[in-house]
Amino acid sequence: MASLLSNQALPWGQRVSAKRQACYYALPASWLLDQKLLESLETPWERCRNNMVELNAFRESGILSERELRITEQYNVAELLGLISSGEITALEATLAFSKRAAIAQQLTNCLTETYFPQAQQRAKQLDLLRENGETVGPLHGLPISLKDTFQIKGSEATIGMVAFLDQASTTNSCLVDILNDLGAVLYCKTNVPQTLMTADSDNNVFGRTLNPWNTALTAGGSSGGEGALIAMRGAAIGVGTDVAGSIRIPALCCGTYGFRPTTGRIPYGKQRGCANPGFRPIPPCAGPLSNDIDSLPIFMKAVLSANPRRYDATATDVPWREIQGSSARKLRLGLVPEDPRIPLHPPVQAALKEAVHLLEKQGHEIVKLSPEECRVDQACQVSWSLLGLDDMPNRRVLEAGETAVPSRLRFQQAISKMGMEHVADIHGLDPLQKYAALTVKRASIADDWNQLWVSKRLDAVVAPAAQNSAVEHDEFNVPAYTVFLNLLDYPACVIPFGKVAGIEVNFKVGSGQSTPQYNPKALEGAPLSIQVFTSSMRDEECLDVAKVVDECLRQGDSHKARF
Repeated sequence: MASLLSNQALPWGQRVSAKRQACYYALPASWLLDQKLLESLETPWERCRNNMVELNAFRESGILSERELRITEQYNVAELLGLISSGEITALEATLAFSKRAAIAQQLTNCLTETYFPQAQQRAKQLDLLRENGETVGPLHGLPISLKDTFQIKGSEATIGMVAFLDQASTTNSCLVDILNDLGAVLYCKTNVPQTLMTADSDNNVFGRTLNPWNTALTAGGSSGGEGALIAMRGAAIGVGTDVAGSIRIPALCCGTYGFRPTTGRIPYGKQRGCANPGFRPIPPCAGPLSNDIDSLPIFMKAVLSANPRRYDATATDVPWREIQGSSARKLRLGLVPEDPRIPLHPPVQAALKEAVHLLEKQGHEIVKLSPEECRVDQACQVSWSLLGLDDMPNRRVLEAGETAVPSRLRFQQAISKMGMEHVADIHGLDPLQKYAALTVKRASIADDWNQLWVSKRLDAVVAPAAQNSAVEHDEFNVPAYTVFLNLLDYPACVIPFGKVAGIEVNFKVGSGQSTPQYNPKALEGAPLSIQVFTSSMRDEECLDVAKVVDECLRQGDSHKARF
């Protein structure tokens, strides 16, 4: 206790330095990259174009064996589970392979926070002994899974990049952590987030900035940015993030992975570390998976829901996973969210969405073009940020700890202040409770309009841009309108990677009153692109089913490798 008190008495800069040093020395010395390889990269990394995915450091370093490279590169979740179940791969082999790869990914992108490599190996050994005796713990037996830093693991820290939470070991597990343990998973690392969890750039004063694996001069997204980078580097077969405004889907689109935002409550969220007022959640956060393939997402969902989450978390929605008839057996009627004039799409995003529609129509699916007035994306964005802005506790936690605000938070606040907020202008001058009530009425109006769209247009699902942009330069992401409006509606949504930015010079300017980052084609060349598929609330099963159909359409031939 005396040591803890003395640490808390130190200036925050010294405490941060001690934390970073402890995290570095938690990496086994034999898993550290050769300094010559690191020195071969352009510096400073966050301002230079380093492609860590194609660097081939995993192979050239010699840290992973050929077998470990195959384990991390060639199999999806279903295949890994099958190989572990048959004994062709042990849980220990899988855990070591992904732990080594995560350690390398950390050195190249700064994606990790806490690591549990020795504990994970011991857990894997126990699981292997059980399997040898004909026993399995659950449907995820032996599968290594990574977690966002918000998840608490008893005995370790969940600082979420906040000085206020340094030196505070968790006294309990998050509900999902207990579930994953009971399902047989191996938890081996946690991943980086933004300060206050409320920007799209995973940068904080405790752990520093996570870099985009495809181009270190670009953001990895947020707030689950560490997860996005780790998955893209194949340092995890599947990981878990959280989403209150796009925090799963933004890292997925930035890093070129799949990401699924379920309906709130389907995946238990209880006992997570947060910095917002715990008694005020105008837009409830949710937890969901990120992976490198579409098929791994429903495996995770089905496994967690099979555990009867309500037994662990009173806030979980007590609805089991439903087996539904596959959408691949019929032609779909898909709505299309267009560009909102107030939130213009970067040219590559426009081109990728147009090509996706073309490929879907080519396969016989019907596309129903919606109008900006019907979709109300801009108005939903105004309502969302007005609701989230009612809570000043995150900002107070930063100020009270004495730490400085990271640049992305300041940039984000500037972007919101420049938004046209005429749809919520009538709440000014109201007290906080009256504001909340008025915004709730506006949210209900938007939800009602969308409900009418589903019915009148007879839609199976909707295709939309995942954001107005791809990954952009650090701290420049702007307001994530095309993700947050689905949080306001509490709709399940899946981000599907599709193509990359070609970097072609085109005439694109951000006009007055428009909310989107500047388009710098040469800087963004090679950045992943994505589209988004969503359904109405509690239709998570249908969302993933339709997303699989859409993904198969987009991946025909080499279409998914196209540059726009």
